[in-house]
Amino acid sequence: MEEPVPESQSQPQPQHRNALQRGFWLNEYQIKSVLGKPGGFGITYLATDTHLEQSVAIKEYLPSDFAVREGRSTVYVKSSSYEDNFKWGLDNFIKEARALARFTHPNIVRVLRFFEANGTAYMVMEYQEGKSLTDYLEQQRILTEEELLIIVKPLLDGLIEIHKANLLHRDIKPNNIYIRHDDSPVLLDFGSARYAVGQKTRSVTSIVTPGYAPLEQYDDEIKDQGPWTDIYAMGAVMYRAIKGEAPPAATRRVMKDPMISAVKVGKGKYNKNLLQAIDCALQLSEEDRPRTVDEWRDKMLAPPLQTVFSSDPVKSRWSIVSITGIFLIFLFSTMLTILWYQNQTLEVEIVQVQKEHKIAEKQLKVEQKRRKSAEQDFRQSKALIDEIRQFKPKMVDDLTTKYKITYEIKYYDVINVEANDILNVREFPGHQNNIVTQIPPTKKCVEFLGDYRLNDSQVWIKVRYQNTPGWVNSFYLMGSGHCEEEGELE
Repeated sequence: MEEPVPESQSQPQPQHRNALQRGFWLNEYQIKSVLGKPGGFGITYLATDTHLEQSVAIKEYLPSDFAVREGRSTVYVKSSSYEDNFKWGLDNFIKEARALARFTHPNIVRVLRFFEANGTAYMVMEYQEGKSLTDYLEQQRILTEEELLIIVKPLLDGLIEIHKANLLHRDIKPNNIYIRHDDSPVLLDFGSARYAVGQKTRSVTSIVTPGYAPLEQYDDEIKDQGPWTDIYAMGAVMYRAIKGEAPPAATRRVMKDPMISAVKVGKGKYNKNLLQAIDCALQLSEEDRPRTVDEWRDKMLAPPLQTVFSSDPVKSRWSIVSITGIFLIFLFSTMLTILWYQNQTLEVEIVQVQKEHKIAEKQLKVEQKRRKSAEQDFRQSKALIDEIRQFKPKMVDDLTTKYKITYEIKYYDVINVEANDILNVREFPGHQNNIVTQIPPTKKCVEFLGDYRLNDSQVWIKVRYQNTPGWVNSFYLMGSGHCEEEGELE
């Protein structure tokens, strides 16, 4: 069977024997040529919308295994034994078109309309100017980290929207990612309907793309698939971009995995968290992959470990020593000032004391700010340890043992909240998540549940207030040391 049709807006191809002829009219659309390479599931055309006078791409449902075009237009089932399969695929094709038509995301192909005609169905999409990622990578071979993230980050945003709608792409690969002339990417050619036909006809292996399809797509048990299925494929695309070739097919990796890890391939050239995220996405077992794109993206874009542990974590407490030093300097300065006062008038003495006092106050304020920053870094370090535990659990255990990092705080006091305001407790880490409860600005002894998360370079802490657990930005909390006494706790 021929390769499934990509929706890449490539140069028009020679006429296919089952394709509509150039100049053919489909409602208000006039066919100009065939796009890409017609495959086993259908044909994509370049056409003109004569009402709006603009180019569009039109995908036609035409499964060559059990349907054929006779005459100039009409599609017929090859035999009555194929009618159920053809109808099953047609229904899924229409269902997919209807679902995609709801999206207006700049990085997801826009479906303008769909309709039935000529015994089959058609999906009308925006026509994209540019080149497929396949062609782009043939020119570049490998991408820098900056070039890769410019492509990947918008696509992850699009995937999040797709998964929120309970849809999967199921056929992410370089040929189905299009790079526009302004270098922005767009995700094309959803494979859900095509996969449904393959599942129905037991020919799933004919529609998967080796190297980019995870192991569960070779099985007809669709219940094993989810966001982690698209995450594997996107991880494979990223692997191709940093190594110059796709990973081995998932079926080859089962017994003795020949794949070189992304961490080894890109060592010294890419952020280690990025490489670890690629390896995590390419785990053979779906249970070992991130469950959502949000979770995967947070790990991928987390700051490098060495920037957090640029020195011994114990030194994050240096500010206490520094403040003590400032007090000693201030005390020594005061003693010298007293000796100086003996030879000065009272007015000079007062002026000098005032100057010394102001200098000391400024120094103390600077050190207090540095202390706060150091404490935040220390909390971020502990949160980051949790975040990377599934990548390198042994390394994390060694670090926590070496530096004796423990969660000693059991309760927190609310700070930095105005008297007329409230502190929102979120269902999940992040300011955009649902509010589950609210804490008064003067509340003391809020119970800490022992869990940290890093979200957009901010540390979120899990607490419980009035028997409701939730997440709070650590900026608004300060460790409380007076909550063990009777009457202090909620």
